[in-house]
Amino acid sequence: MKKIMYVLLLLMSANLVACSQEDSNVEVSITSSPLPLIPATAISCLAQENAGDDVATADISASYFKVPTITFNRKDTSKTLIIAFIRVSIQIPGSATPVTCEYGGDQLAALRTNWFSSDTKEAAVPIGEASYATTCPMYCGGINATNQFVATGTMEVFGLERDANQDETPVKVQTSITIQSY
Repeated sequence: MKKIMYVLLLLMSANLVACSQEDSNVEVSITSSPLPLIPATAISCLAQENAGDDVATADISASYFKVPTITFNRKDTSKTLIIAFIRVSIQIPGSATPVTCEYGGDQLAALRTNWFSSDTKEAAVPIGEASYATTCPMYCGGINATNQFVATGTMEVFGLERDANQDETPVKVQTSITIQSY
């Protein structure tokens, strides 16, 4: 019985190591931190894309921060990285619930011109690209703040890597993010 338990423990450990090695292939980073909280409205990348030649209207609520550039780095570039969605979660001092912003679908695709202009509007980092960055900022608005503060949270990226055989491996990575109200 002890031998069976030992073998099962070794197999489970090997599987955990294999999972952690897959997850460590992708890293995400942002351009700067702390990001200032801006007491105004803004125009998202999606609103700009959808406006075409017309003037886009503000669709980001007042008191927003923006992440100028999100960069995806990979050690192994033999697979396509497909980003499903990005979530930012920051606990504001004095608030009962954290501020959460999620970007997916067309809103995510609008963060990079070639993602939005593709037929699928898929946020994908192609094979062979070790570093790939967004070309339009990610906005998060509607943050109620009456006092000056500095708050730290996380940016999580969810997606998958797809190899040439169409086999897929889930990806979840995160980085810290800090915002500041003046």
